[in-house]
Parts: sequence; structure tokens; C-alpha cells
Amino acid sequence: MTLDNNEIHYKVWASDNVVYGPVLLVTLLEWVADGRVTPDTWVFSEEVNNWKPAKTLPPLGDALANYHASQAPCALHKIPRPTKLGQASDSITIEQLRQFDQLAGLGQAELKQFISHCTVMEIEEGGIIMKKGSPGNGLYMILSGDARVRIIADGQDTTLATVKAGSFIGEVAMFSQTPRSADILSLDQCQLLFMSAEAFRSMIQTEPKLASAVLFALGRIMADRLVDMNERFRW
Repeated sequence: MTLDNNEIHYKVWASDNVVYGPVLLVTLLEWVADGRVTPDTWVFSEEVNNWKPAKTLPPLGDALANYHASQAPCALHKIPRPTKLGQASDSITIEQLRQFDQLAGLGQAELKQFISHCTVMEIEEGGIIMKKGSPGNGLYMILSGDARVRIIADGQDTTLATVKAGSFIGEVAMFSQTPRSADILSLDQCQLLFMSAEAFRSMIQTEPKLASAVLFALGRIMADRLVDMNERFRW
């Protein structure tokens, strides 16, 4: 039986060397709009049962072309553009990281090493920091500005939380290697520090002591959020 294009499942070999999916075409197109799937991205289609560049898969190739022609230019203009790896060291100071309570135990040298693994993102008001369903390929640290976590269900835009400077976001999806569970939008001009999953793995290999301290800090964050959630639903 021939599957309808919208029923075919896909897997994506992302730039961080992690496989995401299976997902349907509608989710794959959202990843295209985020710039995470390009014509040269390796994609597994259950229809052909093989890995191929996205542009060579007839139904997906056509959909990519049509999507970019009709929607992508509008959808992409607010997607954050990071600086190249290493430039964070030129524009971010150690003092800016002192606002993150979880990093308070790190010394000057350790914070400098941490920054070297990150990139910087400048996001305009109303811009997309992360999109629901997109790959959990890294974590973010809000250096300045506020953002809101939202979901859209049954056509309703619901704010789940407001996150402020000094907050980590996206760490759960990075560790679980699962798609993002919600959208996060900037409420004003935001500056963020981004560490990819690949950069985190590199830090584990090259600076294991620093990586252990950061892992402990992120563990505290996730544990605190779990406790807070349990308190909310206790009654």
C-alpha cells in the first residue's frame, strides 16, 4: 500500500550527530523553518527505507522547495542567528555569568573555559528562541531580557511561564535528546549564550572537572523544577 506523503515518517541526522524522529512531514517542515533541516541534511524515509539527502527524496524535496518559496522567508526572519564558535569569549564577560546562581561555585578560569564552548545569540523582541518539536540540540542561558514559554493547543496561545535573565532553558531536551516541548519567545531584546550538545560533549572530554561542575549545576536546576511541579500539583 502506498503511503500518503503526510503519513510517511522521517528521521533526521542533525548537525550535532544525533538522530531525531520519527516525525511526520508537518514536523519536518517546522524544522526546515527553523533552519535545522536543509536540502543537504541526511533524512531517513520509511517509504524508501534508506538515508538520503533531503533534496533527493521526491516528496520531501518538492515539499522543501514549495515551503521555502511560500512560507520560509516569512518564518525565518525572526530565527536567532548565533555567532561563530569561540566568539563568545570576545563579547561575553565572566561577570555576566555571575548572575547565574548555579555557576557561583566556579572560579574565574573555569568560567572562562565555559564561555569558550559557547556561542552568542541576539534575539529581537518577539523572536523565536526555540520552537516546539524542534531538536533538543543544546541549552540556552539568558544573559539579558525576558522570554515566555508558550504552547498552542486547540487554537489557544497559553503562557506556561516567564523566564528572566539568569535562567537556563532547554537543558532537559538536550539531555533526553527529545524534541522541544514548547515554544519560547523573547518578550524584548534578548541576549543568550548557547551551548550545543556537541560542545557539551567536547567539554566533557577536554575539561572533565568543569563538565562535572556544570552537570551538577544543571542537575540542581532540573531537580528544583521537579520539586516545584510536585508542589503545584500536590493539592
